[in-house]
Amino acid sequence: MSDPTPAAGWYPAPHANNEQRYWDGTQWLEPEPAPSDVATDAYPTAAAVPDDAATPTEAEATTKAKMPAKKKWIIGGSIAAGVILVGSIGSALGLGNKDDAPAADPQPTTAAEPAAEEEAAPSIVVPDVVGIPVSDAIVVLTEAGLTPPALSTFVDPTALVVSTSRTAGSAATNGAAISIVVEEKPKLTLGQQNAIGKAQSYLSFSGFSRSGLIHQLEFEGFSTEDATFGADNAGADWNAECAQKAQSYMDMSSFSRQSLSDQLAFEGFQPAEIEFGLAAVGY
Repeated sequence: MSDPTPAAGWYPAPHANNEQRYWDGTQWLEPEPAPSDVATDAYPTAAAVPDDAATPTEAEATTKAKMPAKKKWIIGGSIAAGVILVGSIGSALGLGNKDDAPAADPQPTTAAEPAAEEEAAPSIVVPDVVGIPVSDAIVVLTEAGLTPPALSTFVDPTALVVSTSRTAGSAATNGAAISIVVEEKPKLTLGQQNAIGKAQSYLSFSGFSRSGLIHQLEFEGFSTEDATFGADNAGADWNAECAQKAQSYMDMSSFSRQSLSDQLAFEGFQPAEIEFGLAAVGY
């Protein structure tokens, strides 16, 4: 249990290098500076020592007699300002061992360092997807870090991309939205739809040149316009078709390079397509 608070009286004050100060039972009373040293209006109004203060003991009186006369006293603040309240009240008032008193003043607190600014979102380069099917464009844009619309938004996933809301090569933040404009395919007539279907059917079992396929569709009764539309929109690779036709001839009979070239020309293949077909079979 802590010691009781000492009665009012004169004690060595730890906050004043153990010089005698008056303790009124609650707080220390400090001497008022001489008017010649400090301007009077710079300090609070002085307060006299209470009349009913306890009478000093004989030892205290002797000590007091040796000290210069103290005419006035001012309040030096609360006890918390003069001493540090640790341990018993006796040691807090400096009545214990002098070495027990706290030594150093507390270190001043420093302002917290400002929080580091968040790093800017990394930028990405918008890829060029113009001219490719929208289904492929969505994959490319997503892998680049952008957010394109869902594929279900587009009726035809094979429709080619016409433009995007963000220019190819421009910078964008990761996850940025990007819209896509695709070409609108014209509505086909019934004759065009059937010409495409018949052309694809022929291409599935034999190699045809473009002109040869058009003639075959015309033979089937399609108009020249529908036959041409069907051949051009059946998805044929004419080089591959020439290589397929060249191989079918070689499987059927032996041909010299020139005779095979003449036969492919007769089928309606173009010179560049013929060269591709001949190379494909080893000529």
